[in-house]
Amino acid sequence: MNLKSFKFRILKENSLQPVRSWFCLLFILGLFLPACILPAGASVIPGDSSGDTCVSDEELASSILSYMEYSYLGKEEPHLSAEELSLAAHNFRHIPYGRVVIPVSSEGDFITPNIWYKMGVPTGSLIYEGLVTRNRDGNYDSWLAESWNSSKDAKVWTFRLKEAKWQDGEPVSSEDVKFTHDYLKDKKLKLAFVLNSVERVECPDARTAIFYLENPDPTFPDRLSHSPGIAIFPKHIWENVENPASYDEYASGDTHFIGSGPFRYKAAERGQYFLLEANEAYHGDSPYVKEVALKLIPDASSRLFALQSGEIDVLPEITPVEAEKLKGKDNIKVYNIPDATGYEIAFNCELFPTNDPLFRQALSHAVNRENASNTLGNAEPTETVFLFPDLAHDFVNPDCIRKYDYDIEKTRAIFKASDNFSVDSDGKVRYKNGDQIHLKIPLGGKAHMNRADEKILNAIKMDWEDKLGFDVEFEVVPKDIYLEEIGESPIFIDGMPGTMHDDVEDLNNFYRSPAGSNYYHYDNPKYNRLMEELKNTTDRDKRKEIGYRMQAVLAEDVPTIPVCSTGTLVAYRTDRFTGWESVMPLQAGILDKKVFLNIKPVSSQAS
Repeated sequence: MNLKSFKFRILKENSLQPVRSWFCLLFILGLFLPACILPAGASVIPGDSSGDTCVSDEELASSILSYMEYSYLGKEEPHLSAEELSLAAHNFRHIPYGRVVIPVSSEGDFITPNIWYKMGVPTGSLIYEGLVTRNRDGNYDSWLAESWNSSKDAKVWTFRLKEAKWQDGEPVSSEDVKFTHDYLKDKKLKLAFVLNSVERVECPDARTAIFYLENPDPTFPDRLSHSPGIAIFPKHIWENVENPASYDEYASGDTHFIGSGPFRYKAAERGQYFLLEANEAYHGDSPYVKEVALKLIPDASSRLFALQSGEIDVLPEITPVEAEKLKGKDNIKVYNIPDATGYEIAFNCELFPTNDPLFRQALSHAVNRENASNTLGNAEPTETVFLFPDLAHDFVNPDCIRKYDYDIEKTRAIFKASDNFSVDSDGKVRYKNGDQIHLKIPLGGKAHMNRADEKILNAIKMDWEDKLGFDVEFEVVPKDIYLEEIGESPIFIDGMPGTMHDDVEDLNNFYRSPAGSNYYHYDNPKYNRLMEELKNTTDRDKRKEIGYRMQAVLAEDVPTIPVCSTGTLVAYRTDRFTGWESVMPLQAGILDKKVFLNIKPVSSQAS
């Protein structure tokens, strides 16, 4: 039943001439009733009887009929209130409604002098877009690109742009794509490394951008979309900015963050808030949410109270202790995004004693991953060589899972087989000359968030000291010298962000090349040859086979010991918006663009 047939049904069944005017009035109210007069609603989308979080024409018509039969015919049957009908109509017509309030801990999280460096927060990710994005299942979604393809050798990638506009009304063109690439590299900006392989970009017409690569790259779209991704910026604004590092886009007053995304800049006040509004001219499906407000709340306990009081709608990241405090609270749910961060014991394979593969194998059996995970509260043991199974899927070599179980006797047996170590009668491991093994481990990298590295190390060092006789100490070092410190240390603890690669791209971290993130100083000629083969292979099945062989090499060499992975704990209110988890889990967390395109108001308190 559509709305037209519904109107005639009313007239026919009830023979009430006044109904025509009441129907029209009620429908108009349903569409445009001011948010300020709407009361609190239910925990589901008003008018959605099918549970698909969408209000169809039949569902809206039925809701209006039920309301009118109750109001004018006295029928006592389930019905929505006039206020709920308003929300139902907003969702039916896809009219943005309500304001989502998100806390930030520092002003730099929403007002930054250099937006090029700040794409991971809603300020950037909701205003600006890249060409493509990648889902957790490994498939790509289009943003500014409506289609893309590559040459057979994967050295030439062609992107066809949508008919989109910048938020100042200017059309988005391929020249903007070329400009972004050139600007990133010319200005030596932070994300330029993503495009290192790009030789040039050509624009045969306004909607076609062609990337010419120096080497074959079958995963090039992944590089463009991989966190934080390459956003496209408007040439007509940024071509006149000589020094982007010092350019204050907010203070300038003339651009106000002009992007192409689903939300646009509306207002801001330093030290207080940053307000975005739905972009009515957005080229894609418009959001259901009218406004997104980022509110400055520096104190963690204040943010927690603000969520409970209803001042904010979501806490993007909380600790296990905070999650426990929220347990059982009305209208609040805690959600865990798995494998947000992985933690590893990493080795410098050039320094003694960690340059001995047997040393690394032995220690891998001396890591109680279960105990280490428990110290973090929301962690799971990692039993793979490097890749996460739920992220890399079938690219994880099953033969390399659980290869190194926790077994101190196996540790001692491996040490006995080494020419560099000996084992005393009491089971303590020494150097061949009898000296105690002393390990000094620097802390302070990515793993130092919430002191995770320290917690993991404390759990591990008990076995290493009490059962193996090691002397283990650690020292927190400043962030600016951490990379220097791990270059001089045989062992360190690192944190690696979970990725959405449905592939083996992360294995590049062990490739002996300046292009990789080879902090392990790992250099195996066999592995390097496989990496070169992988770089020139486009077939998915062949890439998987090569990846399996690479993981087998890593399993023998053990340049790193994956210990555990933690999820990101997110808390949100359920009484104003629904759909927070509809596209979860996502690498970018709950503040992903996809989330804000899917959440819908369920209550007038969303205003």
